[in-house]
Amino acid sequence: MPQKFQYKDLKKQKKNYSGKKKAYTFKVQAIIHYRTQQVLSLCTSRGAVHDFELFKRDMNQIPKGSFILADKGY
Repeated sequence: MPQKFQYKDLKKQKKNYSGKKKAYTFKVQAIIHYRTQQVLSLCTSRGAVHDFELFKRDMNQIPKGSFILADKGY
């Protein structure tokens, strides 16, 4: 007999689902100092979230005047 899912569980699953990838996703973004290799920021998100949105959340942890090297997603 197939197992039935409760509505509450399906609602949680939708938050983690990325329609673009057609899969459940978990995104991690790390901002690291070039010379010291010190982790300045570590931001995580579930589901479909744009890279720049993650960057904006932790922007205050980056020292002012820093040079930022990023790909076209930003």
